[in-house]
Amino acid sequence: MFRILIPLVLALGVAAGALAQTTAPSVAATPSANPYSATVPVAGTSDDQRNAAIAAALGQVLQQVSPGFTAPTDVLAQAPGYVRDYHYRRAATGGLELQVDFDPGAVGRMVAQAQNADSALPGQPGTGASAGTVAQGGTATLWVDGIDDSHAFAALLSTLRGDPALHDVIPEAAEGDGVLLQVTSDRALVDVLAGLAGPTGHLAQAAQPHPGADAALHWTP
Repeated sequence: MFRILIPLVLALGVAAGALAQTTAPSVAATPSANPYSATVPVAGTSDDQRNAAIAAALGQVLQQVSPGFTAPTDVLAQAPGYVRDYHYRRAATGGLELQVDFDPGAVGRMVAQAQNADSALPGQPGTGASAGTVAQGGTATLWVDGIDDSHAFAALLSTLRGDPALHDVIPEAAEGDGVLLQVTSDRALVDVLAGLAGPTGHLAQAAQPHPGADAALHWTP
């Protein structure tokens, strides 16, 4: 079941299967002075309705920051993972709107990856970083399993993004009860993860490595 939830929760706690199959609202977003923000119509406040609107908002933002860029379906399915903030408001016409502010760094990195990669797009596992990168810091892929609901996923992102040594924590793929993340570390990743996997935290070293990941952890509620 989590395999259906993860691609859409990414930070907000959502249901992915519904979003991937839901056509985003066709009404154009309200112009915004911030290119990483968009306001779109939303049918209601349910998870599915909100996430469809977030996907539409991300499509608008991508056109604002990179005109002509066409986001793959899997990128739009992960739209909540790029959200910094959102709120509902009443439109002048009486309907409901959702204003969505996206993380500029995460969006920019996603666009760069999609434009420059020869094959893999965001949402697909990468080739992984070298052992030196993991030992000395840099960008690497991290697998975390034990994420059995959207609340756990949101808590995981909050934990990782709250560590001052980690930045650009970007969800890339999901499988079963696990998620693959791309992270950039200012210090040796093994040291950062060792600190996160302390006895009083939710993270621990996974029992087995995960193919395509440079490091693997297990989440415990």
